[in-house]
Amino acid sequence: MVTGAFTEVLLGVYLGLLAGIFPAFVAFSIGFLFKYFTTVTIPGLGVVALGGTLAGVSGGLMGLIDPSLAESWTGITAVLVILMASLWAHSQGDKLATATPRKFTLKALRETTLSADLVERIDSYGQVHVRPIGEITDLEGYPPLPDNIRYQLTTSSWRFPATLSLPELEAKLEERLLTDYELAEASITIDKQGRAQIAAAPSAAGLSRRVPSGRRAVSIQTVLPTGVGRGDKVTVKLPEGDVTGSVVSARTTGAEVPIDPLDTEAKQTDGGEEVVTQLAPKMTTTGGEGVVTIAVPYDDGRRVIRSDFAPMVVHSRGKQREYEIIGVLKQGGNRFRSVTLDDESPLVGSTIGDQQIRTTFGVVILAIRRTEGPLIAPTGSTELSAGDTLIVVGNTAKLREFEEVVS
Repeated sequence: MVTGAFTEVLLGVYLGLLAGIFPAFVAFSIGFLFKYFTTVTIPGLGVVALGGTLAGVSGGLMGLIDPSLAESWTGITAVLVILMASLWAHSQGDKLATATPRKFTLKALRETTLSADLVERIDSYGQVHVRPIGEITDLEGYPPLPDNIRYQLTTSSWRFPATLSLPELEAKLEERLLTDYELAEASITIDKQGRAQIAAAPSAAGLSRRVPSGRRAVSIQTVLPTGVGRGDKVTVKLPEGDVTGSVVSARTTGAEVPIDPLDTEAKQTDGGEEVVTQLAPKMTTTGGEGVVTIAVPYDDGRRVIRSDFAPMVVHSRGKQREYEIIGVLKQGGNRFRSVTLDDESPLVGSTIGDQQIRTTFGVVILAIRRTEGPLIAPTGSTELSAGDTLIVVGNTAKLREFEEVVS
């Protein structure tokens, strides 16, 4: 009896695999196409019904061929094998549809990542070193770069996440150079080996470029603590009332400008002596009496000018909470990505609430970057337009699916 039942089960598996090829193929195709075009998965009950129907067409569910099979272990096993094969094929179709890009454009050909040869250069933090190659060239229509900035760019390197595409790496490096070296313009081209060709132009303005619109820069003599630099927020104590502003320049009186070892250049003289020349001073104070220049409103600037000397207090920036939030989100397996909407995006012209982005895609829009300024924490009534850059957070699979659908 046991041997006979075992033989019937093996025969059922054989007949199920034989009759289940066609239902499994159709379930795979329908699952792939439905998920690819609608991003919705067909319920498992529908797959079971579809597999049973197709099995009836291809093999008569075995019972139409031989009614005795429907009452035996052979028929039951065959039906189970067909249904399981259909469910498995449907799940594979879903996975393939999720991993397949929904739009293929010429732009996507440019958005490649770094070469696999750079795997050894990726550090433990998942970052790759980008280094300049060749000469740092000048931009046409701009004055030439000073020798000190050109030297610094030639000998520097920068770290970026290795998962970024080449256009993203170029944009981030350009932003870094404009900020760190106060350049007027920069043009970056990075190849697949992580080598950057850089063309840059110096800023045409010095101090005035760092003064925000609607404010004026005024200087006052005071006692400066060690380490005061550009961007620090300070308060000057005046008899008529305190004045608060951001530092645009500060220097201790009589102190030598500190030299960073990375910002020096060694030259050999005719006498064989090695002379170290300074390329770029570090814009921080060494402590003691000095002069600080701060950006303040026009009315407050008049009061500062009338004072010869005033004590100064440096404000603490504290711990930036936004970085703590980023750390917590990353610990939960989330990642960040920027997605730019083009004219053909299905989100253009609708609001975040109408699209139910969080429910449908499983991602959250943290901010929207627009030409008139960033929009932080947009609400459900925020309307999306072509050209908007969405800063979204979610797991890697959800982010990839969201980008493929809306961009």
